[in-house]
Amino acid sequence: MDHSDQYVPLHFLERSELYDTVKPYNFHYFPKQIFPLHNVKHDIQTVCVRSMRPLVSTLSIDTQGFEVHRLATEMTYEDFMDEDVVRDKYFKELELHLKEKLGAHEVRALDSQLRLKDPEFPAFGGKPHPKPQPSLMLHADVTLEASKSIIGDLYGDDAARITNSRFQVITVWKPLSVPVRDWPLALCDASSIDPADFEPSDIIYPNYVAENLMLHYSSNQTWYWLPDQQPDEVLVFKAVDSDKRYNHPCSHGAFPLPGQDLKTIPRRESIDVRLLVMYADIEYPESKPWAS
Repeated sequence: MDHSDQYVPLHFLERSELYDTVKPYNFHYFPKQIFPLHNVKHDIQTVCVRSMRPLVSTLSIDTQGFEVHRLATEMTYEDFMDEDVVRDKYFKELELHLKEKLGAHEVRALDSQLRLKDPEFPAFGGKPHPKPQPSLMLHADVTLEASKSIIGDLYGDDAARITNSRFQVITVWKPLSVPVRDWPLALCDASSIDPADFEPSDIIYPNYVAENLMLHYSSNQTWYWLPDQQPDEVLVFKAVDSDKRYNHPCSHGAFPLPGQDLKTIPRRESIDVRLLVMYADIEYPESKPWAS
């Protein structure tokens, strides 16, 4: 596989006066009322995406905002299609892995997205797809304030003790079919992003509203991808860090890799899991299920 620089279209949030007064939003379902499903304006820029292969041993989740980890799993391909098995088995594997890797006192998986790309992606006639698809819009998964709200929902009266110490929200992205040449994932070096390039955005589900960060384009940003990702390689990237020295969200999104015959390469299939990583030296209570 060619590991040279790739010049590809990435979907940023347009720098529009609209967002001076109105927050970007996106419904992930069909509301009963007649209402626009989103107010997101795409700014498609051709960007150089570099191979992170030469940097794998030096990448830091506290600097670039992402790392490549080797993760042995007992999950089979069929297991990933079963939400109960993912929750009971894969979540536990990830929690143990990050606890050991990061030296955290507690890790709690929040939710997962199984993304099986539809052959019609990305054109669905302006309608949301009923199942998660690769994410076109560049974003970081959650905001600091939204993370505090999640901790409050999960831990109630114990939340203050947790948020008084360091905590993070980290995503683990795993391909289920390799090599990943059908809409792979681009990640931005978090140290190359000006915080002013982020725009808080509401993601509206039937039972709750989430908040993430969409990204405006800047020529100062540096983008990477992982060519020839192996079955035991996972991308680990950070959305939130309560330690201000390291709170550099990693923006990411899918891109079309040039020169691919979609009829012959494996279809994009992946699973991403968001995890709450906590460092407070306390006895952690059993948390209740989250709203997702």
